[in-house]
Amino acid sequence: MTIHKKLMQLSAASLAVITGFALTPTKAVAEDVEVLLFSMPFTRALAELEADFEAKTGLTAKIDVIGQDVFENRITLSFTGKTGDLDVVHAPVIQLQRWVKAGWLRPITAETAAMATKDDILAGPLDSFVVNGEQWGLPFLAGTGMMAYRTDLLSEAGFDEPPATWEEMLTVAAAVKEKGTPALAMRVAPGQGFNMFVYPQIMRAYGGKFFADYPTDLTPSMNTPEGLQGLEVYSKLMNDYGPEGIGNFNFGEVTAAMQSGQVAMIIDESGLIAQTLDPEKSQFADKISIAAVPSGPAGRSPAIAVHGLGIPADAPNAEASFKFIEWATSEETLTKIAISAGFADFTRASVADNSDVTERFKSIHPDFLSLRVQMLNDAIGHYRPLIPQWPQIGQAVGENINAAVNGIMSNQEALEAADEEIANILAE
Repeated sequence: MTIHKKLMQLSAASLAVITGFALTPTKAVAEDVEVLLFSMPFTRALAELEADFEAKTGLTAKIDVIGQDVFENRITLSFTGKTGDLDVVHAPVIQLQRWVKAGWLRPITAETAAMATKDDILAGPLDSFVVNGEQWGLPFLAGTGMMAYRTDLLSEAGFDEPPATWEEMLTVAAAVKEKGTPALAMRVAPGQGFNMFVYPQIMRAYGGKFFADYPTDLTPSMNTPEGLQGLEVYSKLMNDYGPEGIGNFNFGEVTAAMQSGQVAMIIDESGLIAQTLDPEKSQFADKISIAAVPSGPAGRSPAIAVHGLGIPADAPNAEASFKFIEWATSEETLTKIAISAGFADFTRASVADNSDVTERFKSIHPDFLSLRVQMLNDAIGHYRPLIPQWPQIGQAVGENINAAVNGIMSNQEALEAADEEIANILAE
């Protein structure tokens, strides 16, 4: 049940009027703060700390962690139905403008400004939740693209260093595959948070883009020579050098392939890369190292993702909702999760300075935290366009890119179809 009031009591005076007897107040009844999240290392770890929230606030929380596809349907039904059944929701920045435009979230500008620890939150992730001058959420994750690679397998193929460019990646991947191991895995499953998280790293490195001149000129512009070159590299890497079944791989399969030794290299989100380095989770952790995302003729463009927590517009008790958000994104909670779950994508400066946290990540790789900062600095905020229509555009484009990799259409046809679908979505 959603939280309408923390305490519900019948006063002795009221009972006396009704029953004719003077009674003491009934026992306080606590109700849950209903929280809906989709599955990630942070959200799974947060759900295990429900008791901490109650100990800290006196409130209870029911944290429901579900698959991302299921989450998309569930949250849309709740928002459009105005059911008032949720108090806190997982809020990816790439969904934010759409949700704000639709009136589905409640601003938390005043509450955020009043936080004593506000300045400890990293400015970039915090500001990414500002739309039209209002704060619409607090960040718990700022992830970026990274490479993980097997030092032994690359060495056997004749390479002492990982590929620094996408052209070098093609050469290294061919040599590794020649030795009998699939070379590279990335997300190929279609979706704005799936292949559209990793593919633009290659597209932008070759000078490809979604629009003619974002954000002033939103003419669809994926079908260019630069865009085609990027897609040809992505398709070749996945088809010629990827593991069996790569056409359906999402982040779970990519991470598992590296942890179990099925592939020599992966490129994915920093928090998942950390999982491959953790000896408690990865069979080959002692043979895995990390590197920057490869660059191209137009430079390097690491993926970036910022996730946070927001309050639905129809949440019954916004004060209790914000208490949960404040607790979930606090230094104490983020530090616990960084240490216990190896969660690397924390959004508070104080967590990065915590000696136990730095030791935790030095133990898995001495350069992990510094490389994460480097990739975040190289990333652009509009890596995936921050417009209300992006979820529909990302899904449509992702399906066309997936079709190209799976041989359902040519690379050229996929980009032509992508531009056409983007134009249709923007015209709606």
